[in-house]
Amino acid sequence: MTASFQANAAEQTINFDVTTPTIWRTVNDTVMGGISQSTVTTDPTSATFSGELSLERNGGFASTRTQLTVTVPATHNLIRIAVKGDGRQYQLRLRTDEQWDAYAYSKVFNTKQGQWLQLTFKAQDFTPVYRGREVDAPALKLSQVKQIGFLLADKQPGAFSLTFKDISFNRAEE
Repeated sequence: MTASFQANAAEQTINFDVTTPTIWRTVNDTVMGGISQSTVTTDPTSATFSGELSLERNGGFASTRTQLTVTVPATHNLIRIAVKGDGRQYQLRLRTDEQWDAYAYSKVFNTKQGQWLQLTFKAQDFTPVYRGREVDAPALKLSQVKQIGFLLADKQPGAFSLTFKDISFNRAEE
């Protein structure tokens, strides 16, 4: 399953459609024996990544991701997201390959309970990580992104919910 984009040349933006429920795949700590659970639900304007984070059985993470269907132009140097969270700390994760168990580029962000936040990040804001540890990897180029997703691993057990919409890659005037 892959995610779709719409290009808007006038605004120099590629918008990501988050509302197709079948494009989102969840990957939780159950892959290593944990018991965290998550799901993604959608409505006509947004998607919600929610579930229960558990630290039992050496667990502690829940994630969702999708593959992209288009190549981000090399001229696009920003990624923008609109999120409404629960006050917890999440990670926006970008991957430059189509594998499900490889390093990712991570940007941590905080949410405010029940408030929509507009966040903008540059490629250099992301850190390459593999299984929670920084790794040596080439600098991120947004034109190489093949997957996009979110991860929760804040070591705080309990229910969580992150609603997101308006994910876009943009070209900023230098």
